[in-house]
Amino acid sequence: MMRQDQDFDKTIRIPIVTDVVRAGDPAVVEQVKNPQGRQKRREVFERHLKERIEELQAATRQDGYSGLARAHAIRSENNHQTKSSSEHSQIDPSVEKHIDQAREELVRELSGMLKR
Repeated sequence: MMRQDQDFDKTIRIPIVTDVVRAGDPAVVEQVKNPQGRQKRREVFERHLKERIEELQAATRQDGYSGLARAHAIRSENNHQTKSSSEHSQIDPSVEKHIDQAREELVRELSGMLKR
């Protein structure tokens, strides 16, 4: 007798739900097929979603514009740092003159090729 009790304790039991909704229940079928009910459920879902978004924005003290403002501030600061670092690095005038001459020569060569 003890052996059967031990086997029963090791058996995996899966509960089966059979009487929650009967197939073809007219009330459930009507609720699903009703287009106004579907629209109403969608509106309720959207309202709850918007409320949850507003809750999260209030909790984090953010809204749509604060995120954009932060991104703009980051870009602005990055641009400012880039400009200030480029001001500190000066190119030797002789090197700059050489680059300009090479650029002009390349432009002349390319324009000559286009004319052909």
